[in-house]
Amino acid sequence: MANDFRPHLLITEDDVEAIENKKQARSKDLGLDRMKHGTKLSTGLQEIVSAYTRVQGTDSLRDEDIRLFEVVLQEGEKFSNKTLREFLEQEGLTLAKVKDSRHAIVSSSKSKFDSLQQRVGAYRDNKRSNKKFQYIDDFQFPDGMGKQAPSIRELLEREATFPLDVEIMEQLLPKGTDPQVQARAEERLIALIEQNQGRIQAKPYKLSDGTRIVRAEIPLGKLEEISGDTIVSHVAPTGFYATSPMYTVQAGAPMTLNPNVSIDELPIVAVLDTGVDFPPELEPLVVEHWVPSGAAPGDKKHGTNVASKVAFENLGEQLASGILTPRARIIDCNIRGFDPDSNKPDRPDLICNSTMIARIKEAVLRYKDITKIFNFSSSEETPIQGDEISILGYELDVLAIQYGVKFTISAGNHYLYRSQDSLEDILQDDNNRIAAPADSMLNIAVGAIVGAEHKEGLSRQYDVAPYSRIGPGFRGFRKPDIVSLAGTMTKADFVPPDEYAMMIASGGQWVFEAGTSFTAPTVAGDLAEISQSVPNQDILMSEALLYHGAEMPISEIAKKKITRDENAFYGNLYGRGIANPLMSMFSTAHRVTFLHRGTMNKKFKQHAKFLMPSVCDTQMDMSKRDKKIRVTVTCVTQPPVDKTKGAEYLGAYVNASLHSRNSKDRLVTNNPSESDGRKDWDTCFHFEQEFSSFHGGDWEVWLELHTRYDVEDDQEIDYALAITIEDLTESLQLYDAVVNEAQNRFPAVQLVRLPVRI
Repeated sequence: MANDFRPHLLITEDDVEAIENKKQARSKDLGLDRMKHGTKLSTGLQEIVSAYTRVQGTDSLRDEDIRLFEVVLQEGEKFSNKTLREFLEQEGLTLAKVKDSRHAIVSSSKSKFDSLQQRVGAYRDNKRSNKKFQYIDDFQFPDGMGKQAPSIRELLEREATFPLDVEIMEQLLPKGTDPQVQARAEERLIALIEQNQGRIQAKPYKLSDGTRIVRAEIPLGKLEEISGDTIVSHVAPTGFYATSPMYTVQAGAPMTLNPNVSIDELPIVAVLDTGVDFPPELEPLVVEHWVPSGAAPGDKKHGTNVASKVAFENLGEQLASGILTPRARIIDCNIRGFDPDSNKPDRPDLICNSTMIARIKEAVLRYKDITKIFNFSSSEETPIQGDEISILGYELDVLAIQYGVKFTISAGNHYLYRSQDSLEDILQDDNNRIAAPADSMLNIAVGAIVGAEHKEGLSRQYDVAPYSRIGPGFRGFRKPDIVSLAGTMTKADFVPPDEYAMMIASGGQWVFEAGTSFTAPTVAGDLAEISQSVPNQDILMSEALLYHGAEMPISEIAKKKITRDENAFYGNLYGRGIANPLMSMFSTAHRVTFLHRGTMNKKFKQHAKFLMPSVCDTQMDMSKRDKKIRVTVTCVTQPPVDKTKGAEYLGAYVNASLHSRNSKDRLVTNNPSESDGRKDWDTCFHFEQEFSSFHGGDWEVWLELHTRYDVEDDQEIDYALAITIEDLTESLQLYDAVVNEAQNRFPAVQLVRLPVRI
């Protein structure tokens, strides 16, 4: 393949057909007994009144003209129903937080609440009233325990009593509410915490959407009362971010940069870490060393290792030769210095959420016009809760939307390999789930698989590394997004030396280390390389091609027999596969990739056309049942996000489906039956289909946008589409056939530069 680089082909707007997307609203009568149902609703509202009476002396929203309570819809009904939302608005209710499709916290004034009680009474008594009350199953006072993260509930079930450092998320009040209401409520919440033997750990801070966070250390036995306060939206353990411990075997040898590489032309990656200390001969690769305002610099140990994995592909192999061929330059963002707000004197390496968010934002604002790729090789030390997107995961998503950047994020490491006897036991343990912020939905979480065989390790070659965290991610979505080859670890915390564990340490030494800290920067470098092969170095298209060229470490025979459950299982081990930048960047004689970058709204579907050359009909033996052509489709979207929507965090997704030509020259649907890559509300549709018989002509990928209720019909959502046709027999010059038959219909991408390989 190294001698067969071909530029990808572009699908122009002329080959993307817009089709009006007509959807009809449906209303139905549920046939409920109005007396019985209305009585249930009236009882629920009365219980809310009683609950407010019980807490009126202590609640943070006491004396305020606001009521917060929960609306539960009937089975099968959803808040995405526009008619239902308009009905709630007519009743004076404002959606404050959507927990899932059926459960939401709403707010109203006291007078509107009283009116609601009267109107529900009229509905119950079969008087003239709005029949849409039938779509509501119940009204409830928010349950304090339901606001607690699963790990907190588990501790309470075990009757644990020790103080816990928690972050208390305040309910975001409706737009137009006097800011003083929120301020008074926060003051009262802090007083309530202190009255319950709690201790405020840091100054309250604010998320990008305005949500306020109060961090405090609180005895577990006192959390119930605090969680029950109406201004409290969610309570979770405080997020602290650490780098992996250093397991090293020191060595050293001279290093020389390949003189055939023009350093000034290399793409740039910002490394958010402890600092970079390259030896003088590699220092030209560092664009700038930077420390955030008021922060102390880190020790440069971990950050140097990470930066070396960004800058050089196949670093171990290159170090052995002594000639290093760089693929990317580095901006050294030394953000992991001491955090005075962590309040962890025994762990000076830990940084809390508020400090980390501020430092990352400052780095992005400073360098967003220089690079779109930021590597973050740090994670919490415990698994994600999964019921809500993590605070830092959300903030990284917001930065991705606001500034068009992408973060490569380590999936996180665990230490189960020290106590478990097999990889199978590790994979079945819930404590191996990914750690925040790898649950980020718009960025790239990276796991690790073992690159070389070591008999003393629990993982064999191409297995998930024994320390690497796996999925599922937030609300069961597939994670990690992708994996890369890395070193392994023994039960004795020893890293067996091999080329995948080798990297450059501070001061110019070699070291052997293992961890997802070092696969995330490998993928950051891959992404930087790929960005040079797409128009305008578009980062969303680069991400699509990263996934598109990934290869699952599963045999072709196993793929054919895979079940739906197995598909999902492998997705949570390997994501979309092992990153392979060459496969992502280039077409070959037997493998042709079509690209399209666009936007779409809910009003129109889009049909993207690509060419299956007619030469395939005439020169392939169509009588045999062997698979001859593989089509791979990847569509990545950049939807809006909303943390107040709970399970409905993502605002949109694009459904992609494949349509081939049959013998009658008609389009027929050909989606894989057991694919986990076509999942609703995911940011990436990635699947493949193989064909033993087919006919040439214009095949199509159909795209349809699905959105949440608050996304306007004409709001444009960005997407990047990659389609590959591959001749599995390698009997045709497929690329030439497409180019000759298309006659300039699909222009070739103009490459920025070709990679230099040693």
